[in-house]
Amino acid sequence: MEIKKTTADVCLITEGSYPYYPGGVTRWTEELIREQKETSFHILSLVPPRPDLSSPRPFPDNVVGHSYLIVQDLPEGAPSWRTPKGFWEESLRVFQGMTESKSFSSFAPLLELVAKHRSLLGKRILSESREAWDFFLCFYREVIPSGPFKASFATIFTLSRSLFSLMLPELPDAKLFHSVCTGYAGFLLYRAKVEKGVPCLITEHGVYTNERRIEIAMSEWMSDLSSLDLDIEGKKNNLRDLWINAFYSMAHACYQSCDQILSTFQGTQSIQLQQGASPHKLRTILHGINPAEYTPLIQKRKPHPPTIAFIGRIVPIKDIKTYIRACHIVSQKIQNVRFLLLGPTTEDPDYVQECKALIDSLQMQDKLVFSGSVDLKAYFPEIDLLVLTSISEVQPLIQLEAGAMGIPAIATNVGAASEIILGKEGETPPLGAGGIVTPLVSPDATVQAILRLLEDHPFYEQCSQTIATRIQTYYKLQEEQSAYHSLYTHPWGATPNPAKGQVL
Repeated sequence: MEIKKTTADVCLITEGSYPYYPGGVTRWTEELIREQKETSFHILSLVPPRPDLSSPRPFPDNVVGHSYLIVQDLPEGAPSWRTPKGFWEESLRVFQGMTESKSFSSFAPLLELVAKHRSLLGKRILSESREAWDFFLCFYREVIPSGPFKASFATIFTLSRSLFSLMLPELPDAKLFHSVCTGYAGFLLYRAKVEKGVPCLITEHGVYTNERRIEIAMSEWMSDLSSLDLDIEGKKNNLRDLWINAFYSMAHACYQSCDQILSTFQGTQSIQLQQGASPHKLRTILHGINPAEYTPLIQKRKPHPPTIAFIGRIVPIKDIKTYIRACHIVSQKIQNVRFLLLGPTTEDPDYVQECKALIDSLQMQDKLVFSGSVDLKAYFPEIDLLVLTSISEVQPLIQLEAGAMGIPAIATNVGAASEIILGKEGETPPLGAGGIVTPLVSPDATVQAILRLLEDHPFYEQCSQTIATRIQTYYKLQEEQSAYHSLYTHPWGATPNPAKGQVL
């Protein structure tokens, strides 16, 4: 991880997004940097093992530094005989604590040991030594003794290697640290508070722990392994518990370190409070849109066949299969409808193949095509309906972007998706519906919503006008960026500047 010595105003921590991976968070991050022209940024990007780093997005001029951290990647390090005294005992305390509890946050003593011996620690000590093997065995006996050994070992190995890879690199210098999620990026925010004592902010675009919990629950290999658990009394954690507790503990530590905990949807705050966030730190800043960017696109509209689009990452939590099944039924009822799948396909190749197999089995190959990552503004003039079948969302940026074009949305009742379509409680004056809200995992309900909007032209026009008016009225880019400018300028708010190493 290379770091420029320039001290930036803000170190912005991303995970699996900007500048390497497309998506809503990447577009938001790029816009934030571009709009905060007077603020200098260092971008610290967390990327998965074996990443494709060949095509990063170009940086605006106010990005003065960039570094990336490959999760699970460790330096060679010193031979195992130079292992620091007490290191593995402290490591066992931390890893046992964070996997047996959802509110563990006492990482600081281990961070201090790592900082003292950073030049020595690497994979030779942390994953290839006899001491590391003894650590894995002890962890297994204490935490998941009834679990299948090979899968348990792989889990312990991956989790420990991931956390060590976050602890070892030095952090860049910055006056303020800002993360776009909890998880691994949030753990670096905790490090920044402990090691540097600087202001720390987080903006949660999605509830990281909730999404990981859903993904873990949907994981087929973990489901298969749960049947092999031999713990008759049920007193010990299984592999799912271990991962969920680890992510919850990292989120808890992150919330403790933050001076401001931001969300894009007020409903997120109840989850943040449950996971240990202090009420006085919470604040909601809605995503904003600049309508002027979309006016020229509206003028580019030309006659075209009815066109329906899903726009987003092709991953299980977006439930693409419900969208595909709905498209198949609609294609049998209305002729000449075009179905688009727009979004990156690199995050979960296995799921992409499952979706393609489903398309083939329904004989939809000529009607529904994966287009991958595209220039959305080139597609917007030809899209009539946005369909989102997600299992989890917070405030989908794509709904705002499409809404600014007057494109009605059909979306599941998750996060702020329904609020964008139907308006907030107490909306004055009430504008009405800007689309249709559907239940989760319901191809039939999705089909009925699509048919109504395509066949009831007065209703479609009403929804189109309503969603455009709502976006222009309540989701203003200027208000969003003004709020971030104020936070970057006065990050402490009512919280006094703590001493270095103090976690609030």
